[in-house]
Amino acid sequence: MNMKTEAKARKHSSPLLREVLSEVSKVEKKQIINKYAVATKLDQLLELRGWNKTTFAENINRHPSEITKWLSGTHNFTIDTLTEIADTFKISIAELF
Repeated sequence: MNMKTEAKARKHSSPLLREVLSEVSKVEKKQIINKYAVATKLDQLLELRGWNKTTFAENINRHPSEITKWLSGTHNFTIDTLTEIADTFKISIAELF
C-alpha cells in the first residue's frame, strides 16, 4: 500500500473537545491529540482497504469490540499493538500518526 497517496489524518474540533483541552496540561493535550490522530488514521486505513471493524478484527486476531475501542480515540496504544496494526497494513508505525 502506498501511503504517500493517502490523506493525512483529519483534524477534528468541537466545542466539547476545546473545553476539555482547555482544562488539561500541555502533555495531556498532546496525549489526547495523538490518540485521536491514531484513531483517525486507523479509520482512514480501514476505509481505504474497504474493511469494516469485523474484517479488521479477523485480520489482526482481535475482537470487534476491541477495534471499536481503538477507533474511539481514547485508547492508550502500546508499542506492541501499534506494531501489530502497522504490520497488518504493511506500513511503519510512524505512518499511523
